Amino acid sequence: MGVEVHICHTGPLDNNARAMQMAQRGCVYHDSCDWKSLEGLHCISFCNGEFLQQLPEIRRYARTTSFVNCMTWNFDRELEMQERGLIDFHLYQTEHAFERVSAKLKTLGTYRPLRFIPYFHTADFPYHDSRPDDKFRFGRISRGDADKFGNRQLWIYETMTAPVLKEGLIVGWDDRARKRFGREPDSYIRTAPEGSISQQDFYRYCEAIIMTTETFENLPRVGFEAMASGSILIVDNRGGWQLQVEDGVTGWLCRDDREFVYKASRCAFEAEERSEMRRKARDRLADNWGLAQSAHSWEAIFEAWRRHAV
Repeated sequence: MGVEVHICHTGPLDNNARAMQMAQRGCVYHDSCDWKSLEGLHCISFCNGEFLQQLPEIRRYARTTSFVNCMTWNFDRELEMQERGLIDFHLYQTEHAFERVSAKLKTLGTYRPLRFIPYFHTADFPYHDSRPDDKFRFGRISRGDADKFGNRQLWIYETMTAPVLKEGLIVGWDDRARKRFGREPDSYIRTAPEGSISQQDFYRYCEAIIMTTETFENLPRVGFEAMASGSILIVDNRGGWQLQVEDGVTGWLCRDDREFVYKASRCAFEAEERSEMRRKARDRLADNWGLAQSAHSWEAIFEAWRRHAV
C-alpha cells in the first residue's frame, strides 16, 4: 500500500523477533524503547501490555496512538490509559469483540473505535487435498494454556467413531493440560509441547481439527491456518469460529460435546463431504480475508488518523 512501516520493540530484540525478518520486508527498525524516535509517527500496537505501560511516554512523541485489543475482554491498563486520554483510536477485527470490550471504554472519555479486516497470508500454508485414508487423523493446536482445552476434549476423541483406526495429535500439551485432565490421552493420541512441531507439519498431518476450548475466541488464527491447509474445522459454535465456519458447508460448528462426537464421526466417515468442505473453506478464506478486502479497510483507518492529526 506504499506505507513505510517503522518497528520499535517494547523489549529487547530476541531471536524470535529477528527471525521475522521484517527489515528484509522493507520495515525500518528503531532501537528498542526509543520512544523519542517515534516523533511525528502514527503509533499502533497489538495486544501489548508493555505498550500500555509505556504509553504516557510514547504519547509525548507519537502523532497518534492506536491500540488493537485482540482479546474479548479489557486489560486493566487499557481502561486506565483510555481514561487518561492517551489512546486516540481502538481497533477491532470483529463485531463480537467490539461489543464485549467497548462497554467500559466508551464511558471513559472520547472513544474512537475503528474496524479493519485482517489479511491472512495463505502462501505460508500449503493446501493438502489428497490425504492418506488408512487412518482418520485429527488433532488440536494451541499454546500451552489449560483454558485453551475444553473439559470434554479427551472424551470427545475417545467417544467419536471412524471407519478406520483413529490417530490424534495434540500440540500445546504440557503440565497445565495434564493437571486439567488428571491423565494422559489414550495411546493413539500423541502429544507435543507448544512450538515443538511446525504448524505446516501439523496441518499436513491432520485431516480434521477437532477443537473445543473454554475461551471465547475473537478470530482464531488456527481457523485461518486450517482453512488454508485443507484441514476440516470441527469447533465451538461461538465467537470467531462462527465467522470462519459455515456449519455443514465449510466445516462444523458444535454447541455441546455430543454434537462434537456426532459431527467428528460424520467427518471421519464421509470422505467426499470432507473433500468438498475443504475446497469451500479455502474459497471462503480467499473471499473474506484476502489482501484487497484488508487493504481497503486499512485505507479508512489511515484516513481517520490523518484527519485526527490535522
